[in-house]
Amino acid sequence: MESIGEVMEKIIDHDKYDAVVDSIMSNEEIQAFISGNEMQETEIRKSYPKFYEYLHPNKAFDGFTSKLIFHNGYADVIYRETEEAISRKKAHSAINRLKAKSLLLDETIKTATFGNFNIETDEEQQAFEFAKNLAEFYKNGGQGNSFMSGPAGSGKSHLSMAILKSYLENGEKTALFVSYSHVVRLIKDSFNNRDSIYTQNNIMSLLTNVDLLVMDDIGSENNSDFSEELLTDVLDGRISTIITTNLSSEELRGNANKKGRYNQRTASRMFRGIGGKAFNFKGIKDKRVLPF
Repeated sequence: MESIGEVMEKIIDHDKYDAVVDSIMSNEEIQAFISGNEMQETEIRKSYPKFYEYLHPNKAFDGFTSKLIFHNGYADVIYRETEEAISRKKAHSAINRLKAKSLLLDETIKTATFGNFNIETDEEQQAFEFAKNLAEFYKNGGQGNSFMSGPAGSGKSHLSMAILKSYLENGEKTALFVSYSHVVRLIKDSFNNRDSIYTQNNIMSLLTNVDLLVMDDIGSENNSDFSEELLTDVLDGRISTIITTNLSSEELRGNANKKGRYNQRTASRMFRGIGGKAFNFKGIKDKRVLPF
């Protein structure tokens, strides 16, 4: 990258120096700066490169605001990162943390965004709009659990990850995506591995200390008292959780005639604060690329 001095030297070599100086000196902001600092002729001449830099910012400083200051007898330019650029950096870091800490069975979910969700049917458009609205709800401070239910491969996991990434755009929040059956397996494996970082205490801390959590594929884990108690404990420690499942609400909590997948205590934690934040993907075909 060329320095401002090198640019000015090239200008001199091409007999354009006077024209550039005239352009600088005719600028109202430069004139106001010179007057405000009562600059002398020699100080002004020494400041030409910095005046030029200020009026013709380098692309390397995109995301920064520039300011002219008077320092040590001539003009200088200082740069401060814009709030927008700072927010972008924070969001980028937050999304990288999301990808690094999430516990997934399908690593391809990490690439999911709203932008790469394939919409081919009215049902998929409705699912997309529901997810976008849900992201805005949580970004605006909304609370409570939400549900996405429907057959495998219909896009629930993809849109859930997209919601988390959208939620993290302001860079001030934390989020996590976990496949629940994988979580249960990791904890159980830690019982026989003293070096495992996936202890029950560590996992509980991880899942209960993020602002927004996706618990993917609830109901696919092996049914046991341990897995159900763990699920209840996690939900007890949270305010807002997005739950995806292949099961219907009736299959999850049962009815007067049939026992559900989970007991009443666990089911009540799942549906806490749900309101209208639920969507059934039943009309959407399997979107995964499957072998013949």
